[in-house]
This record gives sequence, C-alpha cells and structure tokens, in this order.
Amino acid sequence: MMTDAAAGGTDEHSLGPAAALRLSGLSKTFGAAKALDDVSLELSRGEIHGLIGRNGSGKSTLIKVLSGYHVPDPGATLEIGGVSVALPLPPGKAHSHGLAFVHQDLGLLADISVLENMRIGRFATAPGWRIRWSAERRRVADALERFGVPVSPDTLVGDLREVDRALVAIVRAFIDLQQSDVDGILILDEPTAYLPRDSVDQLFSTVRSVAAAGTAVVFVSHRLDEVMALTERTTVLRDGKVVATVETTTSDEAGLIELILGGHLDDFYPEPHHASSELALRVTGLSGAVAHTVDLDVHVGEIVGLTGIGGAGYDEVPYLLFGASPARSGTVQIGSTTLDAGDLTPRRVMAAGMAFLPADRQRNSGVGDLDLTQNVSLPVLSRYFHGGRLRHRTERTRAAELLVEYNVRPPSPDAPLGQLSGGNQQKALLAKWLQRDPPVLVLHEPTQGVDVGAKQDVFGRLRDAAEAGASIVLCSAEYEDLAHLCDRVLVFQNGRVAATLAGGDLTEDRIVEQCYRAERVVEGAASP
Repeated sequence: MMTDAAAGGTDEHSLGPAAALRLSGLSKTFGAAKALDDVSLELSRGEIHGLIGRNGSGKSTLIKVLSGYHVPDPGATLEIGGVSVALPLPPGKAHSHGLAFVHQDLGLLADISVLENMRIGRFATAPGWRIRWSAERRRVADALERFGVPVSPDTLVGDLREVDRALVAIVRAFIDLQQSDVDGILILDEPTAYLPRDSVDQLFSTVRSVAAAGTAVVFVSHRLDEVMALTERTTVLRDGKVVATVETTTSDEAGLIELILGGHLDDFYPEPHHASSELALRVTGLSGAVAHTVDLDVHVGEIVGLTGIGGAGYDEVPYLLFGASPARSGTVQIGSTTLDAGDLTPRRVMAAGMAFLPADRQRNSGVGDLDLTQNVSLPVLSRYFHGGRLRHRTERTRAAELLVEYNVRPPSPDAPLGQLSGGNQQKALLAKWLQRDPPVLVLHEPTQGVDVGAKQDVFGRLRDAAEAGASIVLCSAEYEDLAHLCDRVLVFQNGRVAATLAGGDLTEDRIVEQCYRAERVVEGAASP
C-alpha cells in the first residue's frame, strides 16, 4: 500500500521551465468552508495527467477556477506555457489562454449538425459576415479524420452514438486549442461516465492522439482502472488539498484508494448473504426495442445482475419493467400481482411494490432544482397530508433524519439536489426509494460517477435491503461490482440472455468473457 509520504508530491516531479501549466498556492473559500487549500499542479507538454478524489474533494472547484467560473482567494499564481496568467480568469476567456474543457454533459446541441456544434461562435466569415461553409466543412472534416472519428460534419449530433458525441466534443476542444498561441491544456471531466464500457478504448485512442500532438490533458475520473490505463501521473485531492502526485505506472489501485480515503479500505464489498427460495419477481417473454423474450426470476433477498456490452439490450430491461419505456410483449409478476408488460406504467408498477432508480440522477432520478426534502419525500408525499394540508415541518424533519441515516453530505434538507456531489445525490435518491421498503428494487448504474467512499455506502445499503427481504435487479456495466455483489448475473447479447453466471463461475473475468463472446446467441438462456 502507498502512504502519503511514500507516494511523493509535486516537488519530486518538478517539470522545469517547459511546463505546459504551473499552478501554485490556489485556495478557494465558500463562507467558512475551504473547498481548495493551497493547491499546486504542474503539467508537462503532451502529458496525460489524472486528477482523482472523493466527491467534494475539490476537483470540480479547481476546474471551475481554471474555467473562470469561480474567483479564487488572493495569492494564487498561474503560468501557461511559461507565460504568467492573471487570476481570476475572465468568464469565457479561458480558451484564449489555451484552456479547453469537455464536461460530463459535453455541451453539445442535439438538434444541430456536428459542423454547427463544432464551429458555432467560431465561424470564419467573409466580407458581409458571410460564412465560408465549404471551408468550415473542410476544417471540421479534416479534424475528425485526423483523430479517427468516423462521423460526417453534416450529421445531427442527436443521431450519433454516445461515444461519437464524446469524441466530437474532444475534437471541438482541440480545434479551439489550435487557435491559441500555446500548446494548450485539455481538461476532461468524467468523459466516460455515461459511455458503454466497449466504447472507452475508442475515446482513449483519441485522447492519446491529442496528447501526441503536444496538448497536455487532465483526465478527471472516478474509475481508477481507466486512470491507471490512460495517465502517466496522477494527482490526488482530499478535503481540498493535494495529498500526493504519483507516477501512475508504478502505482496500484489499492494504493490510490488509500490515498483518496486517507486510510485503508477494509471490506469494500459487503459479506455474502443467503437468498430465500420464495419468488418475488417473475418476468416472462419481455420484449422491447432491443431486448427480446427475456425471462427472469428473482427470489426474496436475492440480488440479480444484468449486463452486457453497449447495444446488447440489458440496459433497456429496467425501463421496460418500470413502464418507463413501452414493451412489445411479456408479463411481469410482482408478488401475487401479474401485469401485462404492454400496459405497464410507473404508477401501476409502484402500486404493485417495485421501486426504480434510473442512471441519470439529474433528469430521471431526481429534480436538481428542488431541495432534498422535496426530492426525498416525493414517493411518500401522501404520508405528510393531514386534514387536506401538507405538513411541511414533519416532512422536512423526516427528510433530515434520512439524510443523516444515509450519510448524505451536507445533511441539509433545504439544499438543492443539483448542488450536491454525484455520490451524495445518489445516497439521497437511494434513501428516497428505500424508505418505502419496496419488495422489488430495480437500479440502473447506481455507482456511475460515484467516488469509492460513496460507492461503499451504496453497496452496504443494497446488501442491507436484500438482508431485509428486498429483491434487487442491478443493471450495470461495472463487472467487478456485479461479481462481488450479485447472487447471479445474466449476460445479454443481441437483446437476449446469453449466459447465467453463479457460484464459482461468477467472476469479473467470466463476465467479461461472456460479454464479448463472438458466437451468436440462440433462443433463450444459454449455459455458461
């Protein structure tokens, strides 16, 4: 295991006068809270540098200072390409200093073309403010081809695959960097959070090409396997401070986790449990746009995983079960209630005893602009009506109790959901559903964009719910998590269940092997 002292700091990795970026003494205070405390960071030209830490460690604040969104405390210094840059940066001017950002939401407009997304606000104009469309199309096509992105400039962004949208955002940022006088720095904030696992290598190839062209890249991610695969050095933030900058190639995942948390992480996955033989959920012949004739039995207290590669159909099943996407056929039995899959609605499914936590926290799981009280109490709001009036004080008190119970930080019932880190949002939304003690809980990517500490909290809550008798369907592309948490895992190919893994066969390697099998899937579930 690495300790803070053994890991080394930025002083041991001084990059000299040729540093692409040198940031020193950066602090940022919000009220009485110090979000950043004397942070220093150095990048060399063409380096891919990891930036990791728990939700709330200061990563987002650091990025927002560099983008000009936040004004830092006095005393910080910034050099880009050896040139001193005054802080704070004026909003919207970061690109003129060679800084480009690709945020998790990518910042692309779905209803206009790739060309328009990449050049809007950047068009070179002829006399009379006429846009030279042929030149603009050629510029974009050349950039896409250079980085191996198989996309036409005229394609609508809404028609692209998820990975291609991410690649377009990266190439757009690189084009912006070409217009500055320095080599530039590209900052990628969780670019793989919503990508299928099989698309990550394609994105990494583009990132490496950008770095090979001389651009320094900052890669922010909670996925430590990706950080280790892509980066050369990694800086770890904890409680707003840099605790270490390490050579990634000589580090291991356990050591990085220890640096992130500030101590050993014991029993990351909860202890195994034993499911009942009593049936809680039976799905028969469920079909949707991709998923086809899916059969699924889940017993009381059992955790069943669904997985596959992108496009295999496993990630459609939760939305079909909850009535959030239309099913073409099938039946769903929850306890003693049998429902026609084609007639499912969220209200009907909830009444039968199912709860569902979708992957997209801000749009489908919660309401970012509403406070935690409103988000948490939404599925049980009727409990707080007495005599035709909503008892706000009782509602708020119960929400505050749940926030403390589920270790949500800050445990403030009046805080808007959207202002919390991803991990704390997820814990609040998990509390929202588990307070109903649902017999069946369905989750889609519950640890996506969640730090290791919050991840452990989520795992513990799921295991506790299963021990209490909840039946859990866990849909995820996090193969290691599935192998440790689930009693069984169903692997999908071409919309069908191709394999069921359990017991000694339920390992991460076996899941990966079954996900990438080349042979076609036959009707029904196959043996491992």
